[in-house]
Amino acid sequence: MSQATTARPRARSGAATDRILGGLSTIAQAVHQPRLHERLLRAAGIRLDRAGASLLSKLDRSGSEPPRVTALAERLGVDTPTVTRKLQQLERLGLVARLDDPEDRRAHRIRLTAKGRSTIERLGVARRTWLDELLDGWTDEERATFASLLERFSERLALQLDGTRGD
Repeated sequence: MSQATTARPRARSGAATDRILGGLSTIAQAVHQPRLHERLLRAAGIRLDRAGASLLSKLDRSGSEPPRVTALAERLGVDTPTVTRKLQQLERLGLVARLDDPEDRRAHRIRLTAKGRSTIERLGVARRTWLDELLDGWTDEERATFASLLERFSERLALQLDGTRGD
C-alpha cells in the first residue's frame, strides 16, 4: 500500500488554529473562575452561591415547560438529591416554586417565581455590563463581526456535541 493511501487526512492546522485554541483555553478558564461568578453576583446585588445561580440560569433557559427535577439534574450533570437540596434552598428564598406534574403524581416540575426571574434579569445585566467592559474600545462593526463568528462557531460546536456533524 502506498503512503498516499495509508496516510490519514491531515487536520487543518496553523498559527490561526493555535491562536484560537489559546483563546478558547483562556475563555474556558476565565468563565469557570469562582472569582468571576462572585463578582457578577455582587454586581447584581445577589446573595446566592454559584450552584444556586447556575440552577436559576438553567431554569430560565428551560423554555415554557417547567422541567422536572430529574431533567435539571441531568442538564447540570449532578445527581437528583443534590438538585433537590439546592431547590429546597431556592424555594425557601422565594426564587422557585414546585408544581405538581400532571403526567406523574410522584414528580414535581420547577418554575422560576417573579422574584427568581428578577434575580436572573439582574444577573443578566451584570453579565452584559462585564462583557461591555471587556469590549471597551471595540467598534460596533468589530462587535457585530465577533458576534456573528462566535454564533457560527457555537452552532457548529452544539451540533458536534449533540453527535451530529455540522458539515
